[in-house]
Amino acid sequence: MKKISVIIISLLTAGIMIGSVNAASFGYIDVPKVFSTYEKTKKAQEQIRKKEQNLQDEIATKQKQVEKAKNKGMSDEDLKDLVKKLEKELDPKRADITDSKQKIMLEIQDDIVKAAEATAKKMGIEIVLDKKALITGGIDITDKVIELLNKK
Repeated sequence: MKKISVIIISLLTAGIMIGSVNAASFGYIDVPKVFSTYEKTKKAQEQIRKKEQNLQDEIATKQKQVEKAKNKGMSDEDLKDLVKKLEKELDPKRADITDSKQKIMLEIQDDIVKAAEATAKKMGIEIVLDKKALITGGIDITDKVIELLNKK
């Protein structure tokens, strides 16, 4: 009977230890913090901002063209045609900005995932979650991920 008790206690102790090891293999990152402090994000946001400003400047120029045409007495039908023509000229630039945003966001997300994976592997962490998905426990690897990202 004593042997059975010793075996049961040993198994319970081992189970508790394994549970502790598994709990320690969870990590988390604060994704918004990583995203906002990643240098590539800051550079990308600046590039997008410049493209958007250029588009706004061009829109203002085209609006002036429409106003001049209106002041010269252009008919409503001709004004509508002019506006359509100018809108068509702006569409590729709007699409370019949208495409650029999507492309850079995907690149940044990919960089963050790769950095989180590398950091987790280095620290012996099996699973990394977004901080928002975690209530308690785990190891915060946010700063280490940011450090790795900004080394590049």
